[in-house]
Amino acid sequence: MYHPSRNVIVAQILIIFVLPVFLLYFNILPISFRMVLLAVSALFIYGIIRKEEWTHEEMGLRSDNFKRGIPFYFVFTLIGVAMLLFLANKLGMPDIDTRNYVIRSWIFFIPISFFQEFAFRSFLIPRLKMLYSNKYLIVFLNAVFFTLIHVIYPNLGIGLPIAFVSGVFFAWLYLKYPNLLLVSISHSILNILAVLLGFFAIVK
Repeated sequence: MYHPSRNVIVAQILIIFVLPVFLLYFNILPISFRMVLLAVSALFIYGIIRKEEWTHEEMGLRSDNFKRGIPFYFVFTLIGVAMLLFLANKLGMPDIDTRNYVIRSWIFFIPISFFQEFAFRSFLIPRLKMLYSNKYLIVFLNAVFFTLIHVIYPNLGIGLPIAFVSGVFFAWLYLKYPNLLLVSISHSILNILAVLLGFFAIVK
């Protein structure tokens, strides 16, 4: 199996997780290109996985820890739902066209949530583990990169703290119970609710 050097890993992380955000945030590419950049990043990750011959277990496609992981992901999701509802009430978030957003959520945010978890947890966490042995640092860096992709949305004062806190817990849970299906379901539920409550607007 091919094992990349530290410099190669750092370059991969910068190209996949930093460069697309940089191009969009500074308007080097219009926001309408976000799906193109997402597709390019997905192909990049796919090429790396194929080259290194990752197993299903390494990608988080596991069943052995499913039952043990369910209670943790379930409790985290419930707490996340409660916190989002509490914040929306306290901050007086605007009413959303629920029907329109639910339809767009199923089409857009569920696949995006799955890809984000695959990219940030299944792919990035093993990459960070090759660079660092400190689990707290891995969780922190993973959350930072996860938060970074949210700078293209409005309401940064609200959205970024939510993204960082959720990123910390997603990373911690995935380190403890690396299961792509469980973390993706949790992310999808919280993502759709956050959109419905107006924390993250869908950029056209």
